[in-house]
Amino acid sequence: MLAEGRDPYPVEVPRTRTLGEIKASYAVLPKDADEAAAVERTEGVTYLAPGDETTDEVGVAGRVIFVRNTGKLCFATLQEGDGTQMQAMLSLAEVGEDALAAWKADVDLGDIVSVHGRVVASRRGELSVMADSWAMASKSLRPLPVAHKDMSEDSRIRHRYTDLIVREQARTNALTRIKVMRALRNALERRGFLEIETPMLQTLHGGAAARPFETHSNALDIDLYLRIAPELYL
Repeated sequence: MLAEGRDPYPVEVPRTRTLGEIKASYAVLPKDADEAAAVERTEGVTYLAPGDETTDEVGVAGRVIFVRNTGKLCFATLQEGDGTQMQAMLSLAEVGEDALAAWKADVDLGDIVSVHGRVVASRRGELSVMADSWAMASKSLRPLPVAHKDMSEDSRIRHRYTDLIVREQARTNALTRIKVMRALRNALERRGFLEIETPMLQTLHGGAAARPFETHSNALDIDLYLRIAPELYL
């Protein structure tokens, strides 16, 4: 891309709505007429039958976690940071030959792309964005693991950032921990407790019999130890 004069990391890309906002505003009805009639309608939501197209134009962005390229039609699943996913469709008739060829050549799993187009329902009943243009928002230097193959426990620990992208349970655990810690802090603050930061690196180690992590400060020319017991400075 750099050789062709294209920026793989632009400062900004056009995004008008998040994937979550679109999924909250549109819904696809079941193919069966009786099941579609039984769906309880929600005010403010536009309901589409499989194959329906709208004239509503949106600009979305997300990480490519699945891509399938065919002759004249390409499919991709975009994912936002909170795990919300949506399908993007690129057809030769909508984006043109050059843009479709660039998509096939440049886009890999893990890339963050920007897509502009119309909100539609695919023939299989998938809420999608039918693109009329696309742009690379951030090129991934390494592709993501294959979605249908689980990462090993060792890989999950060593590559936590990848685990958070590809595994929903990892994101759920991270969000749950945040909520639990917030609830604990709020409960303790209501009871008059204060949260105080203590040094991460200490000149003396103590508080447990574990072997401490040792490092050296070049600026101070002293040995330092990663804290084991954070409460000692109190």
